Amino acid sequence: MKVYSVRECSSLVAGALQKDYIFKNITISGTVSNLHFHFSGVIFFSLIDEESRITCRIGKMRSAFLGRRIKNGTEILILGNIKYDKISGRPIFQVDRILSSTESPILEKLDMLKKELKASGYFDIEKKKRLPLFPFRVGIVTSASGAVIHDIIRTGFLRNNSVRYSLYSTTVQGENAAADMAEMVIRANEETEPPDILIIARGGGAEEDLTPFNQRVLLDAVFCSKIPVISAVGHETDVTLLDLAADVRASTPTQAAEIAVPDKKYIEERIICLYLVLQKIIRDKLNISKLKLQHTLTIFNILAQSGKVTAVRKDILYNWIILDRKLKKVISNKKLDILERMQFLSRCGMEDILICSKHIKGADDGKEI
Repeated sequence: MKVYSVRECSSLVAGALQKDYIFKNITISGTVSNLHFHFSGVIFFSLIDEESRITCRIGKMRSAFLGRRIKNGTEILILGNIKYDKISGRPIFQVDRILSSTESPILEKLDMLKKELKASGYFDIEKKKRLPLFPFRVGIVTSASGAVIHDIIRTGFLRNNSVRYSLYSTTVQGENAAADMAEMVIRANEETEPPDILIIARGGGAEEDLTPFNQRVLLDAVFCSKIPVISAVGHETDVTLLDLAADVRASTPTQAAEIAVPDKKYIEERIICLYLVLQKIIRDKLNISKLKLQHTLTIFNILAQSGKVTAVRKDILYNWIILDRKLKKVISNKKLDILERMQFLSRCGMEDILICSKHIKGADDGKEI
């Protein structure tokens, strides 16, 4: 029995596909997913239907023209050949022509929902909630079985080991995933001591797996959340409606942890830096005050030596004595005047007082009474 090397086996499969006419000039239809423009000029994407997928490639000679006719979610009819890719070890559809391309009904519904949400203010910058600078607890809405939860906690712990984490376990893929995640967001908001930040996260995957993150039930929960929400769907090139509705978007779950959890070492360095700055400000203020005091003392000593201070002090004391005497005299005169008036009133009867009062009221203006 002959033993083939990997290279020989790959060449055997590739040769069989290339020789068999059944794999040439094939026309297939499906929905574009995971569209990727490689820096070399080659375009890669998946063509999917309800049950299957096939990887497709457009060479750089045709990509400039054909690339403008496709985007994620587009329904296309393509003509090409099935080949075997030795590097990836799987068959690949080499696209020669795009016979037709139409907007997918799913994409049209998504676009309508996006416009509706935008009109309702779901994406407004001024409605975004600010993340707390020093969170004590971070809530994570994701699957308990995936690697995402471990990546977030590990990254957060390395940055600041005093932050606590709460897992709100949910499905992130499938028909009920959006409703499950929305329920967890609502539950976190209803807690007596809710987390300071919520991270809604999932790892990588196919573009069609992002459907739950584009559904209205989840977006409503995020928009109404009193807790700031970070979206970390894990698709840097694909923007979901959750990314637009969330308060902050992270390209990966790891980046979400870096955004949510402040670096403890950085905080300590900032505190030390601020302490040194404050210390310098206080020291400068004290030095300035010291110089002013020394200047004042110098002037005082000069005046004291010249005798001006003593002369000014004598003048102040003299004026104070004169003012005190005058005030006492004014007060004494006022007392005498009041006593004389009281004696006069006591000698007069009630009738004399009334007559005097009428006389005063009847006097002409400007005449002495």
